[in-house]
Amino acid sequence: MEDAREYLLRIPSFAREKHSLSQAEAFLRELDCPLPGVVIHVAGTNGKGSVCAFLSSILRASGLHVGTFTSPHLTDIRERICLDGEMIEEEAFQRCFMQVQAAVEKMERGGFPHPTFFEYLFYMAAAFFRESRPDAVILEAGMGGLRDVTNVCRPALTVLTSVSLDHMAYLGDTVEKIAAEKAGILKPGAPLVFDGNDPAAARVIREGAEQAKVPYFDVREEPLDVSWDGEYPVVTLPFADGRVSARLPFPALYQVWNSALAVRAAELLWEDGRLGGITPAAVAQGLTSARHAGRMEQVLPGVYLDGAHNRDGVRAFGEAAARIGEKEGRRVRLLFSAVSDKEYRRMAAELAEDLYPAEIIVARMESGRGLSTGELEEAFGQAGCPVRGFDSAEEALAYALASKGEDLLFCTGSLYFIGELKECLKEEEHDQF
Repeated sequence: MEDAREYLLRIPSFAREKHSLSQAEAFLRELDCPLPGVVIHVAGTNGKGSVCAFLSSILRASGLHVGTFTSPHLTDIRERICLDGEMIEEEAFQRCFMQVQAAVEKMERGGFPHPTFFEYLFYMAAAFFRESRPDAVILEAGMGGLRDVTNVCRPALTVLTSVSLDHMAYLGDTVEKIAAEKAGILKPGAPLVFDGNDPAAARVIREGAEQAKVPYFDVREEPLDVSWDGEYPVVTLPFADGRVSARLPFPALYQVWNSALAVRAAELLWEDGRLGGITPAAVAQGLTSARHAGRMEQVLPGVYLDGAHNRDGVRAFGEAAARIGEKEGRRVRLLFSAVSDKEYRRMAAELAEDLYPAEIIVARMESGRGLSTGELEEAFGQAGCPVRGFDSAEEALAYALASKGEDLLFCTGSLYFIGELKECLKEEEHDQF
């Protein structure tokens, strides 16, 4: 098992050339792994993982077996490949790794490039779903959409979450270019559900859907109601000529739109007739019971983890954290780290403005892409915040927990950092939730 992990983690050091979609299709034929069941393809900038979590939970509440392929993982690489909400078992992980490895060796002899890290795991997921035969498979695209290996699928439905500026070096320097890349997952015959949060992006997505002759549904144009039960939003959404209400398990307003995407997708799947058992009761149960680690996740009393890692994600996180602080009448402390290719100075300025934190605690991540403690201290210092730096997530978290008192502690900035913090909590036996 450890050998498989070690090999996978070494792949970025020697395999950087992405497979074309035709090469990916050839690889899947070699594996004899066409994706089974009803496939739902999810792309976007923010919210992909949450939509996958909501939709998987709804379908499982409907009595269906559901496979999911998502990224990134927080503490265990097996989190990326799940069946019915549980990550792939170790024996199956090793078995699928060896199946893909055999195909890699054969394809390389024919001149094919070695799969990238992400592609290798996608092929492993395809091998696992071939043997487990779920009723539905939910695929989360990686960085983009059009050129992503997951785009080899033939979906029954596509979902585009909110689109904003991120990964500009790879996807384009405007929201329109990024939206066009994300909309590359559209397929004739597969309806589209999308979040038209950005007018410019929404225009590109609508034009793409009309050119592909794909029916499309913008959840921002559909009627929904939101109230609050303490920290948590209660959402009422249209479903099957009626309405369905549920208390969402995440104390963040942005999850309302992710839940709306999942509910509209579930309704279209129900109307299609290929998936049975999707009732208003199942939808409500699925929304209420959804779980998504590291997204406004309360891991200890007054301690929240949220992997907000780009401008729009940080803005939505800041609004949610400020609302919780105001609701509880408690000061806010922030524990933050980020990778160097993000707009971390802008993120620091927005967090300082939104939260007025009593203290900012920063830490250098283990990742080679992580910012130094000095760079993080400088960014928040320029934002006018009291800041204290540490050279590791472990030291920073220990200080933050010891010094928080009655304050709220929010940890954010990078999903990789959130993963490190969760490992620290497990080691200290703090992870109670």
